[in-house]
Amino acid sequence: MSSSIIIGFFRRRIVQPVLQLLKQGMTPHKLAVTLALGTVVGILPALGVTTVVGTALAARLRLNIAATVLVSYLVHPIQLLLIIPFIKAGIFLFGLDELKLSLDEMIAMFRLDWLEALNKLWMANLAAVSAWAILALPVGAALYFLFLPILHRVLPKPAPVLDVPAAPLTIEAEV
Repeated sequence: MSSSIIIGFFRRRIVQPVLQLLKQGMTPHKLAVTLALGTVVGILPALGVTTVVGTALAARLRLNIAATVLVSYLVHPIQLLLIIPFIKAGIFLFGLDELKLSLDEMIAMFRLDWLEALNKLWMANLAAVSAWAILALPVGAALYFLFLPILHRVLPKPAPVLDVPAAPLTIEAEV
């Protein structure tokens, strides 16, 4: 199979529908907010809650919910890459005990005392979410201001609305 066929299929079946969904009746401002919000929510270091959080925030801000959730799904690989840095940042910010994150050490920790291991992992995850929360607003604002000029250039300009005076209404009575 030729690579041009695969690229054409990918573009036709994935890229174009995603772009259409993202552009669906949205101004550059709303689309920039959607992209920034979806990205920030998508990297939230709490597995399994990004869809609920993204949906709630998009509904509250009257954004395209499907586009917001789609963006959060597209950044999930980044979420997985950032979980450990968020944990380390949270541990540093809140002065918690260093957590050994190697698989062997975690298995040994669970074998020794699984309740204590769950407690340590819970605290580490809470610290990671707290570090994310501290960074979410500035990162979201930076992403918004990064996306906005790009979207102004990329999205089609809205058609100008002509101000045509309306014809006077006349009501004729039947006799």
